[in-house]
Amino acid sequence: MLTTLAKLLFHHGSVEHDGPSRVLKAVNDDFRSIFGGRSFMTAMCVALNHATGSAHVVGAGHPPLLILRRNGSTESIPSVAPPLGLVERSEFAETALDFEPGDAFLLYTDGLFGSSKHQPRRLTPQQLQNMLDHSAPTAELLLKRILDRAMPNNAKDSLSDDITAMAVRRMAHQ
Repeated sequence: MLTTLAKLLFHHGSVEHDGPSRVLKAVNDDFRSIFGGRSFMTAMCVALNHATGSAHVVGAGHPPLLILRRNGSTESIPSVAPPLGLVERSEFAETALDFEPGDAFLLYTDGLFGSSKHQPRRLTPQQLQNMLDHSAPTAELLLKRILDRAMPNNAKDSLSDDITAMAVRRMAHQ
């Protein structure tokens, strides 16, 4: 039910407001009006201009946005705001980025790092950053390689937390 509420709040925020900082402010205000500070959620909001490659990013208590540049270098954009719902008047500062053709970014939940009943922690944040492979020709293959490593090795092993991840690669202009 919380996931459905989050989707509705983000949809409403993105329709009513421009830019990630305004969207997160609206979601935070609405979330607090419903739960009164008794619940929270993390978020990373990215507004990407597909034509120019310019982007604005805001994180609220969420794992960092990982960036893989086409030259193989990596960057990490941390959340600077607290999780949504905790603070009444949070500030949501945007980080401006430029993505060149071949650059990619990864959004993910902390479920990638979680441990399971029969296994220790699957990945550390540093291991995840080291797994970013600039030779992966598509965002889909980049994500598949990461998820193959993060998922339990056998069917009896259940996840202790959900895993959500999304990879985006800016393609060269045709």
